[in-house]
Amino acid sequence: MKNLKKIFLFTLAAGILFSCEDAYNIDQYGEYREDIAIQSIDDMGLALTELYDNVSTEDIISFTSVFTDETAIGVETGGQNQAEYRFQLFATSGFASGIWLQNYAVINSANRIIEGSENVIIDPASPTADSDLVEKNRILGEARALRAFAHFQLMTYFSTDLKNDSALGVILLDHVPPLLPNVEQLPRSTNGDLFNFINSDLDYADANMVVGASNIFVTRNFVTALRARIALYRGDYANALTFANSAIAAASPLNGGLASRAQYSAIFNPGAGGEQSLTEVIFGLERPNGKRGIVSEWFFNGASLAGGPFMEVSRSLYNALLEAPGDIRTSVIVGPTSVIAEDFATVFDYKNADILIPYKYPGNPARNLPLLNRIAVFRVSELYLIKAEAQIGTGDLTGALTTLNFLRARRINPPAASVLPAFGSEMAAWKAVLDERRKELAFEGHRYIDLKRLGTLAGVPGVQRYERDCAPFNACELLVTDPKFTLP
Repeated sequence: MKNLKKIFLFTLAAGILFSCEDAYNIDQYGEYREDIAIQSIDDMGLALTELYDNVSTEDIISFTSVFTDETAIGVETGGQNQAEYRFQLFATSGFASGIWLQNYAVINSANRIIEGSENVIIDPASPTADSDLVEKNRILGEARALRAFAHFQLMTYFSTDLKNDSALGVILLDHVPPLLPNVEQLPRSTNGDLFNFINSDLDYADANMVVGASNIFVTRNFVTALRARIALYRGDYANALTFANSAIAAASPLNGGLASRAQYSAIFNPGAGGEQSLTEVIFGLERPNGKRGIVSEWFFNGASLAGGPFMEVSRSLYNALLEAPGDIRTSVIVGPTSVIAEDFATVFDYKNADILIPYKYPGNPARNLPLLNRIAVFRVSELYLIKAEAQIGTGDLTGALTTLNFLRARRINPPAASVLPAFGSEMAAWKAVLDERRKELAFEGHRYIDLKRLGTLAGVPGVQRYERDCAPFNACELLVTDPKFTLP
């Protein structure tokens, strides 16, 4: 674990320190600190745009898919991700350092807006004073909500136990770090202190958010959904249930806010029109040309057999999807160019006879963007899964069953195949939620933390891969009790 980490200033251009001061103590032409760069509400708006551009979940999605049982090493492998697939995890690992640095970059950008806003003085005599104040507070609210989100992302992966307020979390960063060559060393804060700080940010955001709906900008429903996830991970099931119900109620009343089977694929696949659907998306990350391509986390050139898959959908995930005939999630997760061996358990050349193509992010060929897709951060379906889990946690197993079946009915046809039987025990209920989260949220960055949170409750030992996928790499099982379920 990181007992202490150094937070360096994230500047517009990273500098390299040399032995002579004049090599680094340079006022670069065109480079400004926040006290100069932010002088008006328009400047705050531009800085907020940059903040949104910094928000990323690609490392989390990719790491989770490789380190758990979502993927297997692909037929076109050149050694990509094999260390992580073998459960080799160090502080210097690309995914661990990427998740750490990327989220602190978000926090640093938010802090620059917050500190820079002190220079934006609104003239009370101005005829636009009231609307200017509303706009200023809205921008600050969105910045603080994203700062809260980034802190919680870090806690999720680097804290040993989110249910323990006394456990160490991560560094609470509430200011802009000093300029190089000064290096600020900060200790890790406790989870309790971090949650208090996060809640303060979310309270401010909720109070200052302009009423309105958006799927790509922070809204009050984003704040509510984040509160629901936080409460769930903390084991605060009563509040998780309350926030989940509120977020569901704020979604479209049509179909309970969920996409129908006919609409579901379009959330991820833009199709011939080049447009991904925003149905049931509470908050998504736009990925225009020039951004990191999520498809490249598993392919060299594109999401197809011809696109060079160096990672594939795991056989264990595919088998789980086949448990219910007519599950629309199967064709969303596993691509049409897959090579599927009916005799996968015995076929001689398993590697080349059974190639399951990841397809949740198929790219956008219609716009000549084969590696890019919008990334959903919060969907209404997650809120139903939070609700079901919270119902179990509060002793309402019947309610949890109803909630899960409501979601499954929007994914599986014929309807009779979607109905789960009554839970025979609490453990069976926890396992049903864990299984449903595996299918619904596959390749969205949840499986790693879900196994850590729910594995013991559900009687699932941990990562358990299909033997013919994992045996060549001696990496078939990782128990939830292993320290590697917390990033170093």
